[in-house]
Amino acid sequence: MPRAPKPPPRPQPLPQASTAPHQSRGGYAPWHTIPPQKIISIEHPAIIKNVDKAIETLGGAKALKKLSETNASSGLDLRFRPEDIMQPPIQSKTVATNNILLKIRIPKRKRTSGEGPDERSVLEKLRDARGEYTVEAVGVIARTVRFRDMANYQFNTADMDIVQRVRVELGGLEYEKIKNFDIPPSRGLSDPHPILPPPAFSNTAMQHNYHYRQNPAIKKTLVAGKPALLNLQAAPKTLTPMVHISAPAVPLHPPDSLRPYDLLDRANKQCVDHLRKLFAQRPIWTRRALFNHFPKNLQSLVRFSMVHVAYMWRAGPWRDTCVVYGLDPRADSQYRTYQAVFFQVDTEKTAKGREKVRTGASHIFDGKNLVRDGRCFQLCDVTDPLLKGVIDGARVRSKCDVLSPLYPTRHFAYRLIFVK
Repeated sequence: MPRAPKPPPRPQPLPQASTAPHQSRGGYAPWHTIPPQKIISIEHPAIIKNVDKAIETLGGAKALKKLSETNASSGLDLRFRPEDIMQPPIQSKTVATNNILLKIRIPKRKRTSGEGPDERSVLEKLRDARGEYTVEAVGVIARTVRFRDMANYQFNTADMDIVQRVRVELGGLEYEKIKNFDIPPSRGLSDPHPILPPPAFSNTAMQHNYHYRQNPAIKKTLVAGKPALLNLQAAPKTLTPMVHISAPAVPLHPPDSLRPYDLLDRANKQCVDHLRKLFAQRPIWTRRALFNHFPKNLQSLVRFSMVHVAYMWRAGPWRDTCVVYGLDPRADSQYRTYQAVFFQVDTEKTAKGREKVRTGASHIFDGKNLVRDGRCFQLCDVTDPLLKGVIDGARVRSKCDVLSPLYPTRHFAYRLIFVK
């Protein structure tokens, strides 16, 4: 005989909200009902001792009313000197939160005569109350207004005449005063007072988090018995002397602290010997020209072996060129052809362009081929017929000028414009 279907279960009544705590099963903490009151919280960056003054710094009761009507979307402007309308404010940011506002009642402690103000914190007061306090949930903090931007630099303009006029005539927003307001059209300052400061001194509102950390390549060690930091990945330094164009004299020999030639290894000796041979043929070179006259297995050692043979110019007509020790090209006009000129050209990043760099003529300017990652050329390496005619036929100075090359300015400028 078939069974009759079971009747559907009866609906259970919904639980009623109650302000009294509900004891949960299993001995856990009781449940509390939070009133559906939505609250806006304001995080003031200052230590509040006077609530009325704190409200004035936020714009007064009018600003708080507008904040409440717009559900905190209008924001607030914080001014630590609300009476100064020229002070740049700190703007707030409203964020959504889900916090609970608690109302705690702690009975007042009997104070003895002569006792100072109670400076205990809320936590200390709760501990001293020994459970004789009440906690009530007022509502949910759904919006929080925060001031996290940095305060801008302040400039006191109270004694400036123009600022006083702006405050009196424009601050009241009266039509007649605004209509009659004018600024003298004369240029310059007729009084010793400073000019108006900018609206903001700093363009950074939020502080930067630089995430400083120690370089992992830096290791602590002992040098001569003293603690020191060593960078294991630092590029080795080159000891080649650098000379400025205004230097009274040039180096005559390598530095005394340089490692002697006899103590060098075989590869460095070959590099120094090859450099001496090249400088015997030509006293002034660019680094690119030297690389093009070196075998590939020694090119990486040129920058470290240069100190044994030559020095370099830091600025002037022979900037970034290598000159043999004891030779001062400023003393004789015959070295004018070794001057260096620089061009600003686009960088070639393709593999084809890098192949051109490896050719042995990348330091030559023939007017047809140009290596885009090389921008320094010597006048003696210019083989273009038109430019070579300008260089060879130019009038030569009798004495080297510190600020100009040995060629006159008009020839030098014409040559630069022509090449460009």
